[in-house]
Amino acid sequence: MSLDTESTVFDYRALRLTMGIIALSLPFVVFFITLDEDPLSSISHSYWATDKYARNVFVGSLCVVGAFLFAYNGHTLRQASFSKAASIAAFLVAFNPTSENQRCDGCDIEATTIIHFTAAFILFLILICFCFFFFWMGKNGTRGAVGKKGRRSKVYITCGFIMIGAILSVPITDLIETMFSVSVPWQKLFWAEGIALVAFGVAWIVSGKSFKLIADEDELLSLLPNKTIDQNNSD
Repeated sequence: MSLDTESTVFDYRALRLTMGIIALSLPFVVFFITLDEDPLSSISHSYWATDKYARNVFVGSLCVVGAFLFAYNGHTLRQASFSKAASIAAFLVAFNPTSENQRCDGCDIEATTIIHFTAAFILFLILICFCFFFFWMGKNGTRGAVGKKGRRSKVYITCGFIMIGAILSVPITDLIETMFSVSVPWQKLFWAEGIALVAFGVAWIVSGKSFKLIADEDELLSLLPNKTIDQNNSD
């Protein structure tokens, strides 16, 4: 079921580009804001940073991403449904902060922490689906495109695998610590989340088709379009 319309009020490519920039910049922004503090154990832990700008950036960025995902319908009903679910997950992550002391091994796990990490896992899982299925596959259901569409497809697949690797790196390093009694830096979750967010951001920036290297003239994003947007372009 196609959801494309002839409306040019909102350009889906601009939404994708904006969301990608926010996701890519988030780990770097909270990192530099908290340079004078103890290293963050996770990006989510910026909620409890002494500098409240880190919390504001974290919550604000997730709210913007959640709003964009809610407004984004993609090209099919399935894409719209997944996007709405990801939007709800983003808001749950933003308004259910993780525990203030993430390095406390004996502390009880709070309900908000469970909601936070469950929603974060669902959010990343859906965004990985966008890379592997929705962006990579054209609206006609075909894959293996050539030309600039093929270039974008390679970026999507690469970003999807990077996100999977980043997420799996956390339990893998936990297992290595247990089996071999070695110590892995406790900021591992921060770097894993950061890498996953950068990969997510790159995929969505590329899907915004704002560079001639990865988009043809007839599908290139123009922030001030002087003609009707071609809704027949595939991802």
